[in-house]
Amino acid sequence: MVYTDPNGAIKGAEEKPSSTGGTYLQWATNNHVMRKPIPGNSNWTDTEIIASNLTGADWHTMRQIGGANYIANGSKIALAGYDDSYTTEALDLIPGNIAKTIIERNGRAVIGTVKAWDLTRGVNGAIDTEVPLVQIGNDGELFYTNFTDSMPIKRFPGGGKVNPGGVANQVDQVNIFDWEFGADSWIDKQTMGNMSLWGVWDSDVDADATRNGVYTYGRKNKEQSITMNLEYALDVDEIGAVIQTEGLTLISYKDGSDFGVKVVDLTTKATGTYESLEFRVPVKKPEGLTIWTVVEIFMEPLLVGTSILYFYKMDHASTWTQAYTADGNASYATTNGKKATFRIGEQGDVFEQKIVLNPSGNTSPIILRSRAYFQ
Repeated sequence: MVYTDPNGAIKGAEEKPSSTGGTYLQWATNNHVMRKPIPGNSNWTDTEIIASNLTGADWHTMRQIGGANYIANGSKIALAGYDDSYTTEALDLIPGNIAKTIIERNGRAVIGTVKAWDLTRGVNGAIDTEVPLVQIGNDGELFYTNFTDSMPIKRFPGGGKVNPGGVANQVDQVNIFDWEFGADSWIDKQTMGNMSLWGVWDSDVDADATRNGVYTYGRKNKEQSITMNLEYALDVDEIGAVIQTEGLTLISYKDGSDFGVKVVDLTTKATGTYESLEFRVPVKKPEGLTIWTVVEIFMEPLLVGTSILYFYKMDHASTWTQAYTADGNASYATTNGKKATFRIGEQGDVFEQKIVLNPSGNTSPIILRSRAYFQ
């Protein structure tokens, strides 16, 4: 702990350049806007108050746009200018809307709001990647923010929500600019990115594993499909901020009365879990019952110390059932093995599968194909 703000909890923060040539860290409490030179004094004795007239709000999200710092200020947007000027009412929003998120798009501010009479309805977090996205409400729904489409495009499997700072791009942000001769400033700016990172919390409770964590949504190559994945499952109560910097993902969290920051370890694999969609048995003779017999898992040669486990659900069962290998083992761990066979022998019409990959250090099983047999 280096510095504790005497004005209370910090509800937004951002780095901001100044026309004087310096750079500041700015942050907001309930009513105050503060700043500190970067790097400045190591003991933080050089902090100063910019303003003390912010409207009290749950969030004072900040975003640097065109050198200025835009600040969510209840039903208004405050602004700390590049010339170090300040106004608490740079923009007055449509009545009934409370500013919660701010992103920059083509040199403009795009503001996500919640309803003043119901703070659970509205935009929780936003990001521009290959496509512009927002997360709305408490049930994990993602929407396009291209100001054209209005239907949700995806939902986090366990529902949940994100915080305004809990959204980032998986690549370090790279910006390209367009300049028009004779203009006073850059007329256009585009941020390049691919996979979006979402720090999702307050998800549905699952009997087998947490649904909270950092999800990815997007693709890394044009030829690939846009997909969603729970990249880092985190058994915590809340995820605050997600930041990608210097190739590392930093995640702030709350777990009970504990607070901290996690970092992704690029030298150690976590246990991987694949869960399939539902497979429904095709039409067949009406008198024939469907019996699922065995499942074959094809893989690259299994590395020393790694193993795989197989689970299934039949007809929307509430819990997963573990299948055992043909030898009666709970896991398949044969070094250099390329095919594992798991026995099922159960009747059902709707089939789901889960494959668990147990790593060793920074190596993990690589599955090529799963094939289920039924009759």
